[in-house]
Amino acid sequence: MSNSQIVKDPIREEILNGARELFERFGFKKTTMEDIARQIGKSKSALYYYYKTKEEIFEAVILNDIEASQAKVADAVKKESSALSKFRVLFTSLLEDVKYKANKFSIFKTDLYENHFLFENIVKKRDSYIEELIKDILILGISQQEVKMMNNAEMSLWAKMMNITLKGTANKIFLEDEFNLTNSQLVFIADTYFNGVRS
Repeated sequence: MSNSQIVKDPIREEILNGARELFERFGFKKTTMEDIARQIGKSKSALYYYYKTKEEIFEAVILNDIEASQAKVADAVKKESSALSKFRVLFTSLLEDVKYKANKFSIFKTDLYENHFLFENIVKKRDSYIEELIKDILILGISQQEVKMMNNAEMSLWAKMMNITLKGTANKIFLEDEFNLTNSQLVFIADTYFNGVRS
C-alpha cells in the first residue's frame, strides 16, 4: 500500500499530523509512542493497530512530506515549456524545499547524525521518482533539439548523476547552516549542469 493510500484513512492522517507536530517540536528521539497517542487523544493500543513502531510513523510522516513536495515540483515543472527551464525549476524547487525544511525541522539534524539509518530507506524511495522526472526532461529536450541525442543507458546515467548531485547538495544545505545558497546561485548551478561551462 502506498503512502498516499495510507493518508486517505482519516485516523492514519490524524496520527501522522499529530506525530509531525511532536517531531517538529521535540525531534524524533524525544518523542515517544505514548506522546503521539496523547497528542491525538487515542490509546497507545489504538496507535499500535496502525503503526507498530515510532520509526514506522516517522518514515510515513517524511514520505508524506516528500510526496507533497514531489507533487508541487511536478506541477511547477509541467508549467515550463523548454527542457532547460523544466530542469532549472526541478533543481531549484527541490533545493528550495530542502532549505525550508532545514529551518522547519532543524531539530532533525541531530536525529540524522545519530540515526542516519532512519533516512536511508526514505531516500531510496524518492530516487527513482526524481530520476524518471529528469529522464522525461531529457526526452523532451532531445525532441526539441535542446539536448544532444542520447540512448536510454546514457539518459539513465545522466539522470542518476544529477540525482546524486541534488542529494549531495541537499545534504549540505540541510546539515550545514553556513551552506545557504541563494535562489540565483541555485539557478546558476542548474544552468551550468544543463548547459556545461564551455563558452
